[in-house]
Amino acid sequence: MWKIVLIATAFNLLFEYSMRGINSLRVQPFLPLVLFATYFTLFTMLEDLIVKYRLKDYHLVVAAFSYGIVYQCFVSGAAFIPPLIFGINLGGVLFVILVWWGAIQNVMTFYLANRLAPRDWNHQRLSKIGWATMLLLNGFMILIFQLFGGVPRGSLRGMVLMTLILVGGAIAFWRILPSKEERSLTPEFRYGRLMDHLSVLTVVIFVVCAVFFIFDPTKHGASRVNWTSTRIVVGWTIVLAVTMLSYRLHSGKPISV
Repeated sequence: MWKIVLIATAFNLLFEYSMRGINSLRVQPFLPLVLFATYFTLFTMLEDLIVKYRLKDYHLVVAAFSYGIVYQCFVSGAAFIPPLIFGINLGGVLFVILVWWGAIQNVMTFYLANRLAPRDWNHQRLSKIGWATMLLLNGFMILIFQLFGGVPRGSLRGMVLMTLILVGGAIAFWRILPSKEERSLTPEFRYGRLMDHLSVLTVVIFVVCAVFFIFDPTKHGASRVNWTSTRIVVGWTIVLAVTMLSYRLHSGKPISV
């Protein structure tokens, strides 16, 4: 369990710093610790849900609508950057949830983690105390961003729409959970050359952006990023998400997570 969670966390920290750049480490030296704790607690809970309910790729995409909107509102503040529709940058929110959280930070993350550290479906699960601890720690990290991160504030209308998206995502996730019969089956991890190549290429692009494209820092919401690297990452992740979707539709089989 913990190998998968640590790999997932490391990959997402690399994703973060592909846009933030290694130069941001001098400006915000404690941010990596906060980001690590945020991702570690989140992926610990997701890993537990994957094992308990035998989740597939599309379950993770739907689940992203619940916690993804929370992070955009209270961690990055990107949801409240104009242009706004009913108090939220709806286009940006949907892009981040579907392309970043859905395709990259959930599906590719757990594919790569399982490729490097195959899952033991009988590993120890989180207890109720474990779940409470993870939720409290994750909430505490969000509070740190709110208190010290300079996160843009949303309007009442924006908060209402955020709540509707969160609740809608949670209900949709609950309704599509696998049946008891499906949960009794242990999924077989299917690796593919395309996903392997995409994963390796993504890691290389993220590393290059984090190390070399660091000379045009700017601020977007509460995040300090490098403009050139961000444009590269956005473009690549769009291509990546479209390629993964096409692969998924063509194969007719879920991408193993």
